[in-house]
Amino acid sequence: MLDQSGAVFSDSFNTREEDTSVGSHANPPVTVVRPAGESIPLIISSPHSGRDYSPSFLAQVRLPLEVLRSGEDFHVDTLVASAPAHGATLLSATFPRVFCDVNRASLDLDPAMIAGAEEEALSPSARGRAGLGSVPVVVSGGRQLYAGKLSMAETTARLRRYWHPYHAELRQLIRDMKEKHGFCVLLDMHSMPAGVDGSKADCVIGDCFGASSELHYVQALARNLLAQNMKVARNHPFAGGFITSHYGQPAEGVSAIQLEMNRALYVSRRANGGSGLNPRFAQKIEQVIADMAAYVAQCVKTR
Repeated sequence: MLDQSGAVFSDSFNTREEDTSVGSHANPPVTVVRPAGESIPLIISSPHSGRDYSPSFLAQVRLPLEVLRSGEDFHVDTLVASAPAHGATLLSATFPRVFCDVNRASLDLDPAMIAGAEEEALSPSARGRAGLGSVPVVVSGGRQLYAGKLSMAETTARLRRYWHPYHAELRQLIRDMKEKHGFCVLLDMHSMPAGVDGSKADCVIGDCFGASSELHYVQALARNLLAQNMKVARNHPFAGGFITSHYGQPAEGVSAIQLEMNRALYVSRRANGGSGLNPRFAQKIEQVIADMAAYVAQCVKTR
């Protein structure tokens, strides 16, 4: 269950010495926590809460650690850590999104920002061309991470060692759940700054405007959030990223929903300068996950 002690988390990142330019992180790139008992076809994913910063990466970038960490979905993996206790499977990236972003297509890269890149081999989106692709070269506000361009060799190595293992695990989990139950629900968890595009929402449900999930799962999640007295929006300002749009295939039995949580509601600033989790908000999210798991379990019985 989630630790509600309000402990300080801001310094809980990992570094260690390594011998490659790509970086050998202190933890495996992906963690999968399965329920101890009976499992249900519900995956809770946290792709942006990784905080394992290798010393070689920190030496390579031109920005301080506190700026790098501003891009994290701060301890979202901790917020949802109770998922396996309710029968769901928890999937988390341990590496930071500023190092490799698995919520982008693998080839979402701007060739102008990578030394030796061939433009016809890449498929940059508008965000990718802005430096926010699968291997970011900027952080929020357009601040440059590196003094020069990354090499294509290093970019490819990051994708091979980090992006592909995350998606391989996710694809296998979906296949296994579909084989056992005939369907799967993916809840992709994120955090957002307060007031994005004027939004006053506490949580934003993204289902790619109805394309990535069966409606009743979206409605169930909305009910569960509203039961916790949260202000809920749908698809604005966030409709879903690559994970939601790519894996959400409701006609094939896979419903994917992105959930953005207002970071200002759950990150508590401490007098000593650290940050922790607001225990009241954490309890609400744990209950939302429990209620969503109960709904999916009921769908297993009635499907």
